[in-house]
Amino acid sequence: MLKAIMAIMSFSIVGIIGYHYVDFVDEGSLFSSTTLASVQEIEHLEYEESVIFQENKENQTLEVLSLQHKYLNNVTGWGGADTVDLRNLKTSDEWKELKSSVNWMKTEGFGPSKVRNDMENANALMILVEREDDRTALKYLHRIFHDLDVTLNEVTEDEGETNIWGVTQALGNNREIRRINNYLKQNF
Repeated sequence: MLKAIMAIMSFSIVGIIGYHYVDFVDEGSLFSSTTLASVQEIEHLEYEESVIFQENKENQTLEVLSLQHKYLNNVTGWGGADTVDLRNLKTSDEWKELKSSVNWMKTEGFGPSKVRNDMENANALMILVEREDDRTALKYLHRIFHDLDVTLNEVTEDEGETNIWGVTQALGNNREIRRINNYLKQNF
């Protein structure tokens, strides 16, 4: 009897470890959806396509994306997110322009695609920065812009940092998408 119990326990442990390994290899897709459904103020929609631009808006959208990424680089780069004066940041013209740009990209720049959920997340993260002086939200906001800019504008190493965080709904991996979704769920 004891051998049977030990065999069942061993089999269960191996199964759990195997399941977690497969989840790890599959970038976290087994444990949960990447859709943020529990925060009513953040509207995530289901889309088939990762990135679609509105007609005749691709170049303008990519320029806005690049410009705002550069702004966030200046704010958050080299530990800046931990030291920036958030009071001044939130009242600056550049911050207001960032907010306007996120709204424009969501409604007029990008077409119906997963990247709109990234703009929705960006907006929610900006609200956390404004409401809670949330420096982690500021870092995540930068990572969204970084990943989209580096990928969509095909930034090269000569032009800047090309490391990808994997945080975007449009282009990221499930584990990192869930990390931001969980952060928003817990803090929004």
